[in-house]
Amino acid sequence: MKKFLILLTTGILLLAAGGYTVLCAVSDTEHILPGVTVRGVDVGNMTAEDAVRALREEADRNSDHALITVSLDGVNYTARAEGAAELDYEAAVQEALQKTPDEFWLRGAAWLKAFQGGNPVSRPPVKTDPDALCAALISNGFPDIDTYVRQPVTVQGDRLVFSAGAVEEKIDKETLVDRMTETYEKETYSEVIPCPLTPAKAADLEQIYQEIHKEPENATLDPDHNYAIVEGKPGIDFDMEQARKALETAKSGKEASIDLLYPQPEVHARDLEERMFSDVLATYTTVVNDTPNAVSNIQLATKKCSEIILPSGYEFSFNKAVGEQTAATGFKTADAILDGKIIQAYGGGICQVSTTIFAASLYANLDILEHWNHDYVSSYIEAGMDAAVAWGVLDMRVGNSFTYPVKIEVRCTGNNLTATIFGTKTDDSFVEIETEVLQNSPPHTMEVVTHRNVYTENKRHVFTEKAAYSSYVQ
Repeated sequence: MKKFLILLTTGILLLAAGGYTVLCAVSDTEHILPGVTVRGVDVGNMTAEDAVRALREEADRNSDHALITVSLDGVNYTARAEGAAELDYEAAVQEALQKTPDEFWLRGAAWLKAFQGGNPVSRPPVKTDPDALCAALISNGFPDIDTYVRQPVTVQGDRLVFSAGAVEEKIDKETLVDRMTETYEKETYSEVIPCPLTPAKAADLEQIYQEIHKEPENATLDPDHNYAIVEGKPGIDFDMEQARKALETAKSGKEASIDLLYPQPEVHARDLEERMFSDVLATYTTVVNDTPNAVSNIQLATKKCSEIILPSGYEFSFNKAVGEQTAATGFKTADAILDGKIIQAYGGGICQVSTTIFAASLYANLDILEHWNHDYVSSYIEAGMDAAVAWGVLDMRVGNSFTYPVKIEVRCTGNNLTATIFGTKTDDSFVEIETEVLQNSPPHTMEVVTHRNVYTENKRHVFTEKAAYSSYVQ
């Protein structure tokens, strides 16, 4: 019996030794041990190549969830980590492979341990592109990291508060990138990273003023919503002398504050409702004496240019209003001038419409943004007052810098082509136009300067400006 037990024990040991030897043999260094995971991905029994592929595929599936959130000045900004940060797949797989010992007789024990309890790679390394991470933030509205400065002031109710110390802060880019990388490593995407800041320099009052100060916004019209009236907004301002004293107090280590001022806009919604387009700023008429095709073109361009509304700050472009002149757009061929020669062109004659609007705009004191003259003096207006246009080449543009909107109306009645500019007069000024033929011009050339003189009602001269320059072939 004793001999049998010895033989049985010996057999069991031999079997165990044989099995262990088999385990050591199958646990080669080319395959990862069973139960090994990298960021939750099971890479057990895989080769390095297969494991890297599996990790990349899993990262691609989860890329939409890899969103890093950073908070700055009370606003949250998100950055997609894809393309800016990624797991160092090769390094992670090498770490997984290293869990298999080089010593042959230790591999079986490592295999058994991995099989029984799993064997995760604790924290795989991450490769990041700092510039790409920052660019991902900035593309979603985050301030420029290299130029952002937080001033040591806050608006609290109707007070501007200067914090103690009065030191500007800038973004600590290195720390920010480290924290974003850590979020990617730990996959803690639900957490918001407070943007790290670092002291920069003593506060600059002029810079503070530029950031806080806002001009009041007058009531205006919204072209995107059928020119609905939009109420004005008050501005934000403060007394610079009071601010200078408060800043000095803050620099000494004490919090200080001053009153904010809220200047009101000049024009309110009720002003537009009551006075918009109530005055004729200027009107100008030219006589149409042209071929039937040219008259047809003039009438079509007139319709396209009528009832044009320009809110304050907007401009009128003749080419944009009329569009390209082709048979498909309803225009006919008529006389036009190209390189000093008369040709037949679609839309011939429409320059009389641009000219009439230009002349009315001069007298209405609109801003002249673009103007070209014809090669020759026009028959329907004096030299220096015409406005040549050509699709894609020459345009006639005027702008409205008044506080109220203006409206352009153009009518062609009989032989009279009339452009009228409606608006709101806020003073008693009026305009006179003078054209000056320059002396000593080149041979066969007439040069004309168009002056706009602005006067008050009592003829007190306000200013004179050069509104246009024209050069004609004689």
